[in-house]
Amino acid sequence: MATIRNSTPVTRTAGAAARWRLPRPAALASVSAALVLIGAAAGAPAPLYGLYQERFGITDGDLTASLAIYIVPAAIALLIFGRLSNHIGRRSVSLLSMAFGIAGLLVLTGVDGLSLLLVGRALQGFATGLAMSAVAAYVTDLDPPRQPGVPGRIATAVTSGGPVGGLAIGAVISGAIVQYGSDPRHLVYYIFAAVLAVCGAGIFFSPETSPRLPGTVTSLTPAVRIPAAVRVLFIGASAIFVACWALAGFYQALAPSLSAVELGHTGSLFAGLAVAALVAPSAVGGPLTARLKPRTAMITGSVILSIAVVGVLVAVAEHSTPGFFAASIVAGLAFGGAFHGGMRTLMGGLAPADRAGVLSGIYLFSYLGAAIPAFVAGELISSWGLSTVTRSYGGLVIFLALTAIAIVTVTARRLSASRHRAAAPVPAENEAPA
Repeated sequence: MATIRNSTPVTRTAGAAARWRLPRPAALASVSAALVLIGAAAGAPAPLYGLYQERFGITDGDLTASLAIYIVPAAIALLIFGRLSNHIGRRSVSLLSMAFGIAGLLVLTGVDGLSLLLVGRALQGFATGLAMSAVAAYVTDLDPPRQPGVPGRIATAVTSGGPVGGLAIGAVISGAIVQYGSDPRHLVYYIFAAVLAVCGAGIFFSPETSPRLPGTVTSLTPAVRIPAAVRVLFIGASAIFVACWALAGFYQALAPSLSAVELGHTGSLFAGLAVAALVAPSAVGGPLTARLKPRTAMITGSVILSIAVVGVLVAVAEHSTPGFFAASIVAGLAFGGAFHGGMRTLMGGLAPADRAGVLSGIYLFSYLGAAIPAFVAGELISSWGLSTVTRSYGGLVIFLALTAIAIVTVTARRLSASRHRAAAPVPAENEAPA
């Protein structure tokens, strides 16, 4: 009798917990929203940069430093904690990312100089790094594949376009609040903190999808785990990721200054729109190229990106606002197509345990590609000037895109030749080769 009485509450508790979990479609929507909105929170500070420069003497170099300090914790999170969700659960690590995101936003409410801006951005970076592995893998787990070895369409679209689409959403909403709302230095951060809290509640009630593998401590060894089957492809795809995100890093850190100095628009909303002009279309470019073969999407996106960057440079030189926005939108579409194609190439056929590690590697290379060139550009502005730095930066992005095309093309030919040799019939011992 004692055994029966002791076991009954446990059974009821487990049943109650199961009833409180969201259905799989609702959980997919909730976790997908969290991935997008952690990006939106990261994009929220950009429209405030002009205000910070005016009131607190923050320079363009300081702004690119804030981008770098955002990237470094993100890279640490990806390197050390990128596979943690395989061991302690997707839900636990995803909730941790929301908590760090909220903490970063609350610190940013007190910005009165560079120090708190850097602290807040560092917390946001760590939150984003956790989300790019755990929350992205959570989305992939919750979206069942339509055919074996092929990630679900929702998961592919959300993991490739969601973070950058979120940046655009955050920048535009923040710009509108800063320009038209009251108490702009605080209100925007409180709003996004509340939104992330709601996302955290949705994650809390979502079902766990990770099998919780052993080896938690070992998984914290800094490493990027790329399965042997996709290592060659990863090299070519990484070149494209760096080209795309280098441009995104420039827009996120310096588009507000570029719009004010070169285009003559100083409003906070316009600063947000300048950032969104690139990052918002990138979320659309992926789905537009979904029917193309992955490598075709990567190469086509890189070619169009190179042409569009030339258009951006011409528009800036001519101080043409319509030209700047038109070329930026095309560049964003190309960004999305190339990045989405790279995602599909690498994620197709991966085992669930490999997803978090590969996603960590993808975003690690992407974020370093965004941070390092943008930081160097910011340091050079004082001596070179914004217009010269912009032209040089555009040339770098074009070079990276063309290099990516060359790497992917050579890699594809080598893989094709290797498969052809493997498929060729082996002649019998007494049969002379043709």
